[in-house]
Amino acid sequence: MDNLTVKNFTNIDEEDFEGMYMAQAISLRRGQTKAFPEECARHLAGQLATKILIRKQKDYLLDPERETLLNEMLGEITAPEEEPATFGEADTTIIPKEKEEFADLKKKRGRPAKK
Repeated sequence: MDNLTVKNFTNIDEEDFEGMYMAQAISLRRGQTKAFPEECARHLAGQLATKILIRKQKDYLLDPERETLLNEMLGEITAPEEEPATFGEADTTIIPKEKEEFADLKKKRGRPAKK
């Protein structure tokens, strides 16, 4: 199996950070580091870099400081992908209901009466 690439994302800003990924809000306190799938970590780092550069009134797309910020925020972790846990064989025994349990139910036939 392939290795699963996970990136550490660190909030290097002096403020708490709240970013969005796949319509979910993700919050990190200032200085907090958390592991995310690589795509998510890069996305969040881009959002935080944009926020920092806008605050400094710099071009958030073309400023060379952007790459430096992204490198500070992202750290790599490589973990082997694990086999899914097995919990033994599922119990597929079907226990039939006794007809006596449903004897008090009346069978209704046809359409309901008009009111």
